[in-house]
Order: sequence, then structure tokens, then C-alpha cells
Amino acid sequence: MLIASLIFAISISGVADTTELVPAGEEALTIDLELDGYVNGYMDRDRMMTYAGCTLERDAAYTYALLMEAAARDGVYLEPIDCYRTYNEQKAAYNRRCPYTDTPVYDRDPITGEQYQVGSKSIRVCTGPPTARPGYSNHGWGRAVDFSDGRGELGCRDRAFIWLQSNAQRFGWVHPPWAHCGRSTQEPWHWEYASLIEANLLPVLRLDSDLVAVVE
Repeated sequence: MLIASLIFAISISGVADTTELVPAGEEALTIDLELDGYVNGYMDRDRMMTYAGCTLERDAAYTYALLMEAAARDGVYLEPIDCYRTYNEQKAAYNRRCPYTDTPVYDRDPITGEQYQVGSKSIRVCTGPPTARPGYSNHGWGRAVDFSDGRGELGCRDRAFIWLQSNAQRFGWVHPPWAHCGRSTQEPWHWEYASLIEANLLPVLRLDSDLVAVVE
């Protein structure tokens, strides 16, 4: 598994101070876990670690601990409110956010043109911030954290969020594009572990997913 090994070696092993390290992507790195046979929401216990009450995949947990220590040194309070989610936890969250609702079904009278109800159907109606379908959340890989500053979920103008914007990438953590402030799907509290890689090797990772699957 060349790609996964490359990322792991660069992000975890010692690298010269002069080497520029950047996040390996704009969202959570999951290809290494997928190639190793892990399943979203069913991560092996041996692959997980817990730091200060937040359970994550071990590589993510290590860098998360460094990030939290750096924030504390800078006087910034960060608190995890959601870390790893099992499949059943993802399912429960999705059902809460997107419950089934009975919706009327109408037809039109061909003579009068008037609409009339012919029955109803049950469809999911989602409210609030988007929630991934069970098995598709990056929380299910143990590589996503939702943060609070102790007063509730982070807002786009909160000091802790601004600190994360300036510092999280040093530890391989990113704010995915879909969650950016100003978007209808904004979630300033949601951050993901993308890993670190040498800047000059970043193009290696920008491959078609079908090609990556072959390099095993």
C-alpha cells in the first residue's frame, strides 16, 4: 500500500526542520484505512486511542493531542464535543436530524383541474446542519472532531475558531471546504485529520481514486 505507507512515514517519522509539511488534503484522509480493510463506524479497538475523553484513530489522536497542547499554551480553550462515532451512533444522529415525515401526495382532476389528496408517503425531512448518512461520516473513521470553546459549538468569529484557522494545519488538521463559514452548510466547529506530507510530494496524492486503489 504505497500511498498509505508514504503518508504514514512522512507524517509520523522524524522530518528535518527545513522540510515544509502541509496537510495531505482538504478533508479527512481515509484511503489508508480503507486499503487496510477498516470499515467506517466499525473501527477496531486496537486502532483507536483516547486523549482527554476524545476517542480517535491513533494517528489522528496523536496529532490531536499536540494540537490541544499548543492551544492551551496559547491560552485558547478547546473542548471536544464529538469525536469517533460508531455506525449505530451515526444512524441515531441521522435519524434525529432527518426523521421520516408523512407528506401528502396530490393528483389533479382532469376535468376541473383542481388538486386533491390521494394519499401520503413517508419521506425524510432534514433540519439544521447537514448530517452524513450512516457509514459516510468522517467521524466514523475516527478522524473528525467537533469543537466547543466551553460555551457551545464554535462560531465563525470565536477566538478558538480563529486560532484553529491559523494553527490546525501545522498538525495535519483541516476545516473541510463544505464546512467553511459563509456556506449554507457551514460548521465552524467541525475539523478533520488530513495527515501531513512534504509539500513537494503533495501532487503524488492527487490521483484518481481508481489509480490509488491499484497501488496496493
